[in-house]
Amino acid sequence: MGAWDGSVFGNDDAADFSYEFDGANTVATIAPVIENALDAVLESTPDLEAPDGSIGLAAAALFVAWNEPEMLGSDAAYAPEPWPRTSDPLPAYLKTKAAAVLDRMKEAAGNELAQLWGESGQTSEFTAEIDRWRSRLP
Repeated sequence: MGAWDGSVFGNDDAADFSYEFDGANTVATIAPVIENALDAVLESTPDLEAPDGSIGLAAAALFVAWNEPEMLGSDAAYAPEPWPRTSDPLPAYLKTKAAAVLDRMKEAAGNELAQLWGESGQTSEFTAEIDRWRSRLP
């Protein structure tokens, strides 16, 4: 699966997602990158492939970290730097999408990433990481 830990950036797909932000320094250029990744998860029916799930989780985390960059913790090494890129707020509607992605990623049915974590015996670590981010989006 190309993962080294259960954090949202602890896999190759999510770490590579950071490159999507090269040259993106305004909300107008950053928001579409985040939204496209969130939409890939939300529009996947009936099955969500692991790479899209990993990138969607990273996008949801980046939305949260826009206002709380300390949430990135050790993941900051794999997240776009610096983060956030501007003090302008991200569009509020992305909050709803980010929350929906985090909720979707906890469902194992039709979710290859959750199934892979289940096969590894680390479902609780995977869901705990999702819950950590989801708790910031009431």
